[in-house]
Amino acid sequence: MKKFFIYINIVFLISFTSCEKLLDKDPIEQLSIEDLFSDVSGAKTALSGAYRSLLSINLYHRNLMVYPDLMGGNIKYSRTVNIALDDIYNLTQRANLSSMNATYTDLYQHLNNVNNIIFYTPSAEGQSAQKNRILAEAKCFRALAHFDLLRVFAKPYNTTSDASHLGIALILKPQLITDPLPVRSTAAQSYEAVINDLLEAIVLFENSSPVFSSGTPQTYFSANVAKALLAKVYLYANNWDKAYEYADDVIRNGGYTLLSNANYVASWATRNPSVESVFEIALESNFSGSSLGSYYEVSNTGGFRMYAATNDILTLYSANDIRRNSSLFNTVTINNVNYSFTKKYAIGGLNATPVKVLRLSELYLIRAEAAAERTPTNFTQANADLSLIIKRADPTAADANFSNKADLINAILLERRKELAFEGNLLYDLLRKGKNINRVDCNAATCSLPFTDNRLVMPIPINTVDVNPGMEQNTDY
Repeated sequence: MKKFFIYINIVFLISFTSCEKLLDKDPIEQLSIEDLFSDVSGAKTALSGAYRSLLSINLYHRNLMVYPDLMGGNIKYSRTVNIALDDIYNLTQRANLSSMNATYTDLYQHLNNVNNIIFYTPSAEGQSAQKNRILAEAKCFRALAHFDLLRVFAKPYNTTSDASHLGIALILKPQLITDPLPVRSTAAQSYEAVINDLLEAIVLFENSSPVFSSGTPQTYFSANVAKALLAKVYLYANNWDKAYEYADDVIRNGGYTLLSNANYVASWATRNPSVESVFEIALESNFSGSSLGSYYEVSNTGGFRMYAATNDILTLYSANDIRRNSSLFNTVTINNVNYSFTKKYAIGGLNATPVKVLRLSELYLIRAEAAAERTPTNFTQANADLSLIIKRADPTAADANFSNKADLINAILLERRKELAFEGNLLYDLLRKGKNINRVDCNAATCSLPFTDNRLVMPIPINTVDVNPGMEQNTDY
């Protein structure tokens, strides 16, 4: 067999001690891929690196979490210089110079590492149950990466009636120099690939055993995480029956519990997953770098603080809502102006907290939306799920009792905005439901625009298009 070499950089081999130490030997600059995947231990090393690679500022430690809220209207800047994603905020991004270009590059680099795990693990020496677990988790990684790419760089699933519009370039095996250059699949094909990976992962989890012995279950992919992510993907693909089925399964059988009103705010200030956390991206115990919390940190210790809440989101909460300004936000006066910073990620550096990707409250809202959209509409279930989230936040609120489908769906979308603020969802919710962007507390050159505006889909990086004649660019770039 021809020997290929895989270059392992510091991100790929960094110690992920909150889950398990990657290496018990000194790191080396390069390993043959056959050596790395000769046994389960090497595959496990690569899998740990995949978890850690998500925590870059181009992925879940900033761009993927901030971009949807910044564009949707939940975030404004608390400063005017040294700010990140300002070209996106002002809709001036270009294919040759977009703040999201690095996100595109990092996701595809991540995909290639994950594909190495999927390709080489089956032939590694070790227990079949552990190899199944590694493969299952790797397929979840691949599904999540493709899903992120779809949401940022392609139009929503329902843009065309059969989702035949451009999706993304699917990378489903290790890419070699001799391979044909990838081209974009349709949105339908792209979503199908994401769904297939998650379905295959669920089957693999059934015949597997854990490969990591430390950490907490919520910081690893599992069958429940795969089902929760699958419910969300089906929601985006307008497959209401499947979205309902998988959300319902996780709610009923996952073992998760909604936090109480009294414990909600405090749950965001700890590194220990809460009872309603389904999947979090953990930090190693000695983490000290730039984190998502650095950009919201009330003390501005590292000078990164820049993303404040808009009045658009703050005014949505009732006077008794536990998520209101006086409870879930820190108020700071800067140059005689009061700014509110979310407490969901309020601290950076050594005190940074894990990034929450999926929570039980979102599964209830997914089930509510799917129940509202199914034929026939299940008003009873949708109202019950919506009420549960509303009243957890504000026990004095009235029960939801909608009998009009459009009003019910709008109420669910409103609750998604309030409950999932600063968790990287708002823009995608607006676009997939055909809602225009209306940013009021905004000082961008353009604050409001229709959901059909092509600037709401990020450009494919120009260098990718230049070297690949078959790579189609998004419209208007």
